[in-house]
Amino acid sequence: MKTIWLNLPVKDIKKSRDFFKAIGFKENPMHENAEHLASFLIGEHNFVMMLFPEKDFKRFTNNEVSDTQKGSEILLNIDAQSKSEVDTMANTVRIAGGKIFAEPGESQGWMYAFGFEDIDGHRWSMLYMDMEKIPK
Repeated sequence: MKTIWLNLPVKDIKKSRDFFKAIGFKENPMHENAEHLASFLIGEHNFVMMLFPEKDFKRFTNNEVSDTQKGSEILLNIDAQSKSEVDTMANTVRIAGGKIFAEPGESQGWMYAFGFEDIDGHRWSMLYMDMEKIPK
């Protein structure tokens, strides 16, 4: 195996593309003009996230799309380099129309995180880990 990427179903490609651009995700140049999908490169290693209309996703998977209002299938985590990066992203997500389900805060004395839903209800977390405070 050489690489892995994430495929997510979305209700509206344009609205989802606009949301992820607004929160600072880098659009994948390979697909930036596509109307039938969207793609973003995440992090310093350019992890690929693909967004597909729900009907296409359903066809690819031969399965129903999960109802994100009734349950969570996955929690996607984003690494932060500081508490202020977490706070800034929480504010950016709010402005972009995302829903915060866990306000920024301390966890276990060495982590600082917040959780949000994108506009399709997929759940994300941004987490800063203070490695000097991690329990030994």
